[in-house]
Amino acid sequence: MTQYQAEQQKPVLHWLLIAIILATACVREKPVEKRILFPGKSWQRYHILKYEFPISEMGKSYDVIFELRLAKTFAYDELPLNMVLNTPSGEERIREYQLQVKSKNGSFTGTLSGDTCITRLVLKRNLYCSGKGILKVEIENLYPRMETEGIYMASLFLIQR
Repeated sequence: MTQYQAEQQKPVLHWLLIAIILATACVREKPVEKRILFPGKSWQRYHILKYEFPISEMGKSYDVIFELRLAKTFAYDELPLNMVLNTPSGEERIREYQLQVKSKNGSFTGTLSGDTCITRLVLKRNLYCSGKGILKVEIENLYPRMETEGIYMASLFLIQR
């Protein structure tokens, strides 16, 4: 009788162990978000946004995503940006982007929420960080006017892959 109970418990323990391994393997770290608010709802032309993220694990890949929260009164179809990214190992990557805010018919391309439009741009996908340290990202508004009105907030997300 005792031997029968022990044999019955082995498959249960086996499945429980498998479930625990699968549950821990599927857990991803939450994205890290850094926000910069624009109290006057405008982004000054030479105000470069600076973000820093600590990288504590070597050999990981990340997605870097830029998000803008805009007023529905935002007047432009796109916003030119320049990104300078410095990895903890000392690599520098520079790239210009055209953040598409409105489609050709004038409707917002992002997600609408009340009087706000949330639009995202993937700056870097699968960024490999070979060392520990600080990941630095700078975003510059390249629109030629001295201030770009209708911007509430700019966020940068770092998502571990």
